[in-house]
Amino acid sequence: MSYNQPGPYGQQPQQPGPYGQQPPPPPNPYGQPAPQPGYGYPQQTPPPPPPPPAFPQQGGYPQQPPQPAYGYQQPPQQGYMPPPTPPKKSKAGPVIAVVAAVAVIGGAGWWFLGGGAGGVSDATKGYKLVAPESVGEFQKDPKYQPKAFTDKDKQEAEAAGIKNASSVGMDYVSGDQKNPLTLKVISFNGLYGDIADPEKTVDGYFAMAKLKLSKDGKTDVQLIGSPKEMTPAGFKGAVMKCQEVKATSKDPSAKGPKEATVPVCIWADYSTLATVTSTDVAALLTGKPGYTLEQDADFAAKLYNTARVRA
Repeated sequence: MSYNQPGPYGQQPQQPGPYGQQPPPPPNPYGQPAPQPGYGYPQQTPPPPPPPPAFPQQGGYPQQPPQPAYGYQQPPQQGYMPPPTPPKKSKAGPVIAVVAAVAVIGGAGWWFLGGGAGGVSDATKGYKLVAPESVGEFQKDPKYQPKAFTDKDKQEAEAAGIKNASSVGMDYVSGDQKNPLTLKVISFNGLYGDIADPEKTVDGYFAMAKLKLSKDGKTDVQLIGSPKEMTPAGFKGAVMKCQEVKATSKDPSAKGPKEATVPVCIWADYSTLATVTSTDVAALLTGKPGYTLEQDADFAAKLYNTARVRA
């Protein structure tokens, strides 16, 4: 008969063996006596305590909980941050590139004298430029940030034949800026002062822009053809020439249209010079033709008649 059979309420105290009294078990440090199984009775291992909850460490990375005892199933980690999703291919690569090129062409300090002379009315002397409130259905962009016109810009303008130069600029938008498929933009950038030879300055402006347009390896941006003289309705007393800027994507994995083209028009008289570009974002994003040279020239003519005021 075994003296180690468990009683109805748990483990019974161990009976003395044949070799004398067995020493009592050592006290459990956690306040409960450690059970002493008898001979032939399987030892029961108490379940391990559940792991503590994970708290995010500094920097946003989750703290790993301690590994549980063998056989205990680890619960899902709390606060795990999945790796970021790789960015999708942009559908507007050429569109962004051509808009950036337009900004380059419209920037101050890019004049290069060259070309021939032309007839411009002496009555155009003594004007300055302001940004009108609207251009047809296009309204001022409240988010527009004008570029600073530095002393270096003034020196370059004077070297190009524009004395006492000041700058003005504005973007005009039509449609919802939160929905690119409805957005259309007119960009207006100008200088005013004393211009000795307006047509020469316009030709030089296009020539310098052609030299400065760079290639980034994935997008080729260039001026197409030669500047074309335009005479839209309501425009007189000055010279205006227009040309297209084309961006072509060289990335075979890029999505969306591979090309985007926008028109650029430049006018000049004896006291003002300005670039006007018009962009139909929805058309370009869907691979359709945007505004034509004639349409951009019409916008430029409207601005010429509303942006020029007596100095």
